[in-house]
Amino acid sequence: MRGRRLTSPGSRFWVTCYTDASFGPSGAGWAVWARCVEGRVVRRGACPGYVTSSLEAELAAIFAGVFVACRTWGARVGGVVVRTDCQAAIHLLTTDAVRPRTQKRWPAAMRLRTKILALVKERGIGLELRWVMGHQASNSVQAYLNRACDKLATKARKGAREPPGAPAALQPTRRGA
Repeated sequence: MRGRRLTSPGSRFWVTCYTDASFGPSGAGWAVWARCVEGRVVRRGACPGYVTSSLEAELAAIFAGVFVACRTWGARVGGVVVRTDCQAAIHLLTTDAVRPRTQKRWPAAMRLRTKILALVKERGIGLELRWVMGHQASNSVQAYLNRACDKLATKARKGAREPPGAPAALQPTRRGA
């Protein structure tokens, strides 16, 4: 039996995404935990081959978060709040004019920045970037979700396989369902 829908077909809502990345000599991985009034979704994956730094991996995770939100909930997404532990990524995405030196030093970061901003513009959605302290010992929701994304990103980087039955558990959940 399905519960009643929390949003009308034409209503728009915001999605909150926690994102994190793991970067090492073996490659890079990202993880996303996203939720909204219609449910939640958790995903992880390998970063593109052109990612060669932890900053670029964090930007790949942010792109994945926005992409997953748009792919999962479609045109109903009015905006995405991204919670990340990477202040450099937040600064790069919120700066209007990036210095030429930065552009030259971080070409993959600039490529990911362009992809994120283009996706937001193409979808006509809002984007808020909020810093969350990484590697906290606290039991707050922010600390818990940041740690969960950190673990998932590390597994993605190492190429770990999902345990049996996990794909079904990672499907969007519906409240009241």
